[in-house]
Amino acid sequence: MADAAPPCGLYLILPARASAAVEGSLAEALAIANVACVLLRQDGTDTDHALDLRLRALTEKRGAALLVENDAARAERIGADGVHIPADAAIYRQTREHLGERAIVGVGCIESRHEAMVLAELGADYVAFGEAPALRGRGKQEREGLVAWWSEIFMVPCVAWNVERPEEAADLARLGADFVALSPSIWAAEEAAQQIDKSGAALRAARNAR
Repeated sequence: MADAAPPCGLYLILPARASAAVEGSLAEALAIANVACVLLRQDGTDTDHALDLRLRALTEKRGAALLVENDAARAERIGADGVHIPADAAIYRQTREHLGERAIVGVGCIESRHEAMVLAELGADYVAFGEAPALRGRGKQEREGLVAWWSEIFMVPCVAWNVERPEEAADLARLGADFVALSPSIWAAEEAAQQIDKSGAALRAARNAR
């Protein structure tokens, strides 16, 4: 019997200003869904250190990695597992030197095949392919094409970025995405944790069917 396809991980992107409601929804989602990674975003305003530490405790308890967007110092302060940075070789080198080899340093969203290969060769822990705003209606097709191409050739994991629906998540898992990052708009939905769990179930079903 052929080996089963590895599971596709669920990646959650928090709003830039996480509220108490989002904190509660995240706690519920982590309790019912198999979440691999959580990203703390930034918007240039002061961050709530106490909230950061609570979110760190939540993810650590459930075995999910916690990353910080574009801020290695913040990641260090709260004991996060690493960072998510723009797809830029110079930024990658600086961040890796700062955090060391044990930290997770993911890059994206990438819309160039050459750029993705360069960053993977430098040592990025994952590359994220997102829908390109300039492509408008063609963006989702472009993302699907990049995920399918990458998964056939490269060992470095790829993340399908900003995914909105369970059906979309399933399609990307079937194409070979290692992780699916749900759109942060999910936190505005009623019963956000249940919606997240639906996407997680769709990922499991899709990979089991490969």
